[in-house]
Amino acid sequence: MKSSAITTVLVSTTLLLAACTTPTSTPAQNAPAKPVAPVASAKDNPKNLRRGMTEMEIRAAWGEPKSVHTTPEGDKVFVYQFDVLTAQKMVPTDMKEVPAYDPITGAAIKVMEPTYSPQNVTVYQTIVLQLKNGALASWARQLGEQRAFN
Repeated sequence: MKSSAITTVLVSTTLLLAACTTPTSTPAQNAPAKPVAPVASAKDNPKNLRRGMTEMEIRAAWGEPKSVHTTPEGDKVFVYQFDVLTAQKMVPTDMKEVPAYDPITGAAIKVMEPTYSPQNVTVYQTIVLQLKNGALASWARQLGEQRAFN
């Protein structure tokens, strides 16, 4: 009688532990999906810039700038801005009371639950080009982010 009780406990424990194991999977199954990279154009790649480019060459490669400024010294500053990535994600924006049941007492209760809303996220790149005497002298690049609700 004692040995059948021990056997039952051992078999039960073995089954419980076997049920808790995680199935094996290959790294390819667990890898996150890679985003598809957009085709790069000249304006997406500041590496195609070179010192000494004329205003006409810049406009031919990059198009019209978003804005043009003139410094007190008479040099021109071109500002270009490009959207790099636009995505939408759900974010919690409010809380609401929802009916539920207490699992222990079975009593009807109210619990707080978040309400989600879609948010658009746009990552943009600003490139500032400084021209001295009509030729490209320097440039700077900066990434920014803009968030908006629908």
